[in-house]
Amino acid sequence: MATIDRGLLLVPLLLGLAACDGGMDATTAGDSGGGSGGNLTTVGPGDDAPTIEERLLLCEESKPASCPGNNDDGLTRHKGLVDGAICQYTLVDQELWASEGAIVDAIGEDLPLVSARELLGDLDRQGVRMEDTHDELARLELMKQAFGWDAKDHADKAWMPQGVSGSADATDDETIGGRKVVAVSWYNKPEYNTNTAVDKGSRISFVDVTDLDAGKVSYTHALLVDPYDNQGQPDFRPVRIHVGGIAWVGDYLYAVDTVKGLRVFDTTRLIKLDSLDDEAGYDPETGKYRAYGHRYAIPQVGAYFLSDESCWHRFSFISLDKTADVPSLITGEFHGTDIAGKLMRWPLDGQRLAATDPATGATQPYDVFFAQESDMQGGASIRGEWYMSSSGQDGSWGKLYRAAPGQASEGYGWVIGPEDLMVADGGNTLWSASEFAGRRYVFSVDVGGY
Repeated sequence: MATIDRGLLLVPLLLGLAACDGGMDATTAGDSGGGSGGNLTTVGPGDDAPTIEERLLLCEESKPASCPGNNDDGLTRHKGLVDGAICQYTLVDQELWASEGAIVDAIGEDLPLVSARELLGDLDRQGVRMEDTHDELARLELMKQAFGWDAKDHADKAWMPQGVSGSADATDDETIGGRKVVAVSWYNKPEYNTNTAVDKGSRISFVDVTDLDAGKVSYTHALLVDPYDNQGQPDFRPVRIHVGGIAWVGDYLYAVDTVKGLRVFDTTRLIKLDSLDDEAGYDPETGKYRAYGHRYAIPQVGAYFLSDESCWHRFSFISLDKTADVPSLITGEFHGTDIAGKLMRWPLDGQRLAATDPATGATQPYDVFFAQESDMQGGASIRGEWYMSSSGQDGSWGKLYRAAPGQASEGYGWVIGPEDLMVADGGNTLWSASEFAGRRYVFSVDVGGY
């Protein structure tokens, strides 16, 4: 993804900072790039735009007296998006890039470090192409493609699929080395492990779907790991998070940490393991590294966590919006009964979050919305319209909702157990996945035809 000049970034940030209760109107040129704060295009140099400090001050003066939490008073189900206060939420760069990167490099002195492109030449599992007439997929409107996992992964209760991203996010041409790739995150459920006392953490499946129409689906799993210095020994430990959503931005794979914020993993330095033992980390007795039987591990190299002063926000899912004038990450939260779940837009500067305060590494969202939908499992923004993947909206079946600020939701047929969303094909396709053992699939729909 191309690097964005920070100077140019300030204009859309200024406009977006009006997207809080009582926000100011902003005059802009061009079409909207998404969000209720008006158009997010560049204004002319002669425009008298308020400063970031003025926008934040306005938000501070007009924000609610308390954090919203689960309070959905005044909200109405299915009635579109409602502005929240952007100044109530701040992500802070934890500055792990150098320290964790150095440990990864040190591990690389003993083990090969490979790119995701190289990993695609070493896929060891075979999935299966699915038809739109399958019982679990028949309610999808305008389904394009779908696949299922191999028999073991399809039925394995110890691992639950959650997040969806892939090459459509990662690169401008939506391929990795000419291959179309879908990435799916899973979290471990220890109660179904052979050793129920061990939580194996989280993993990513890299799936080559280039020849999916011809029935060819190959993939492999890689464990998410956190590098650390183990008394002078470069080591890593499993990352034990729900990993409800992922977004692949250039070299980096962003994963949501439900209670903290975002963790960032390096897809250019995957660790190729030299042991398939069912343990994790460095074994001093053998001198080998293990990742619970996985052949590859993906190291964390960065993190953005909520500041202590921020209001509570559950990071349940994430997606990448390339259709906005400033590429951005979309995060949102699952609320099981109320409709106070929020959607947020976080601006990117190249492959990393754009700091609204470079001195502190702090980033504030330039959109915050109450979605007025319950049970959100995924969310995405495409050219100013927002899509929400929600479970349990029609008995056991989910719904895909489309809405915008001031625009009531429209619902579309969806699957049982739906999860995260990924935008592909320039904004015309949505990918998602279903999670339950025995009925889990990964699928795409022609959202441009809705």
